[in-house]
Amino acid sequence: MNQRTVVRSLTTSDGTVLGMNDGTITWSPRQGRPTRTSLDALPTVLLGLRGPMGPMDSVVVGTAEGQVTVLSLPRLEVVTTFQLASGGIRALSLIGEGQLRFLAGTQHGTVWQLDDASTNRAFPLFNIKGPVSSLQLDGKLIHVRSGWMHHVHTWDGVVQTTRNTAQGYRAPRYKRLNRSYVVEPLA
Repeated sequence: MNQRTVVRSLTTSDGTVLGMNDGTITWSPRQGRPTRTSLDALPTVLLGLRGPMGPMDSVVVGTAEGQVTVLSLPRLEVVTTFQLASGGIRALSLIGEGQLRFLAGTQHGTVWQLDDASTNRAFPLFNIKGPVSSLQLDGKLIHVRSGWMHHVHTWDGVVQTTRNTAQGYRAPRYKRLNRSYVVEPLA
């Protein structure tokens, strides 16, 4: 017997979206019937999008195969799909409300711009060293985290700053039996 395992979840005031290890996406609204659909790959990232009336009306799913799919709620119908040739999707960020424009970060460190209204729907903006953990927009700057590393880039890929946020932490002293030692941080 093959049981599904939840690998990603997104809980909102409107309901819950679950991503399962077999590619199944389930929408369970607070009121109404749950719906489900199936994707061809393991979901790695979920991003909920609010509609013009306020409640969440679609969900964006990034997969381990490098695909970004926008599904409508509550029926989970495919609105649009982007296929990236850069490894699994690790992070998603909405560029502007009311339009299907996103930033996507991959396991290989590439940050992509996805735009459904553009003729060039998906194009890479820049690369960082290491996998993307999270993306955040701050005006004209893109903040990218990769583990302890915090990268700040402009839209044209110019590096503003790169810093190791772990440098501010002191290595704690550990005591074991009759000796104490310091664990050195990784470089």
